[in-house]
Amino acid sequence: MAKAFVYTQPEHRIDASRIDSEALRILERLRENGHEAYLVGGAVRDLLLGRKPKDFDIVTDAQPAKIKRVFRNSRIIGRRFRLVHVYAGETIYEVSTFRSIANGTVGNEYGSIDEDALRRDFTMNALYFDPHDATLVDYVGGFKDIQAKRIVPVIPLGTIFKEDPVRMIRCVKYATAAGFRIPWRLKRAVKRDALLLSQASSSRLTEEFLKILGSGKSRPVIESLADFDLLRHIAPQAGRLAAADRGYRSALFAALEELDAEASDPSKEKRLSILLAHYLKPFLESVPGRFSDTPEAYREAVHEARLFLSPLNPPRVELEAAVLVLFKRRGISPLQRPRKPERSSGRAGPADRRGAPKQAREAMPDLLRPNAEAEQRGEEGRPRPKRRRRRRQPGSHGEAPGPDGAGPAGGGPEPGGEA
Repeated sequence: MAKAFVYTQPEHRIDASRIDSEALRILERLRENGHEAYLVGGAVRDLLLGRKPKDFDIVTDAQPAKIKRVFRNSRIIGRRFRLVHVYAGETIYEVSTFRSIANGTVGNEYGSIDEDALRRDFTMNALYFDPHDATLVDYVGGFKDIQAKRIVPVIPLGTIFKEDPVRMIRCVKYATAAGFRIPWRLKRAVKRDALLLSQASSSRLTEEFLKILGSGKSRPVIESLADFDLLRHIAPQAGRLAAADRGYRSALFAALEELDAEASDPSKEKRLSILLAHYLKPFLESVPGRFSDTPEAYREAVHEARLFLSPLNPPRVELEAAVLVLFKRRGISPLQRPRKPERSSGRAGPADRRGAPKQAREAMPDLLRPNAEAEQRGEEGRPRPKRRRRRRQPGSHGEAPGPDGAGPAGGGPEPGGEA
């Protein structure tokens, strides 16, 4: 095992009162069951910078099945890289097992704490804090790098971004948000490998980008991503517009400043609406005159938003909610549509029986339409009972009996009937 520097509380000066009580409880439960357990990653970095962390990641020597036995309110996730989510109310705490470097930094073998440290992306994220005795464990010199305010990779520059291109986004984000310096060789590697981002998973790009929009530092971070030529690989259309259209760039950065100024963490739909607002503005201005059917305009706006954000792929509900925010901001209701003349007959129509005509329900935004999930499965609310049809007797009304003499030619029940 490699040797580590161990710093005590007077040296690292971490304020333990900033640690979430549930995270402390999880760490203590693991210790009570005979396991090592530490806070790791961004939480430790934020504590050293005097900030209150938003997320608390925990690492332990216990394997996922054992972790799950310790915590009844938990679930093992992942196929290859298996870890455990421990639930406390609406909050999820991620508990992972030490990983080995036997198969490189992207292997999935379990290992020891010193091996786990060598798999981390940057030294500032490879620090382990034990609240039980207030010790900081450092295998890679990360504590001194934080004091010097510099970004230093743990993994060699020749492979760090080839193994995981998303690390480039994190590098720029950490440096900009914390005011750290990126050394010249690391800058060169980021610019050299920027094209690799186009091969990254769309779900991971989306997750990282939404984190940036909710970080409180979204404007400077997105400006830095544009300067490093990364923005055009994350959100190509937004990147091209920011570079070519001064109106879009200034409107986007002004909106990001407003987003950063919010005291509370903005919702994901509001974050997405910031990116879409200026782009969809001409479309929204044309809605009253161009569309007589507002739900149709809403569906087209969602489609345009999806194309604009690609390859970012936010969940459909969040994207529809973001577009809905923009419609409401302009005083347009996606449910506005001309009324059809009422039926003159005394029979109750679908609107009387089910609350809205079928056509109107189909035109509703998926976010607002009742039973949307059921409709996607080919269902529509409660299944209707099949109507029985009376069989005709052979030879009646001039029909010839079928080959078996039991009914019309062709045999069997008629469409919609039952056997």
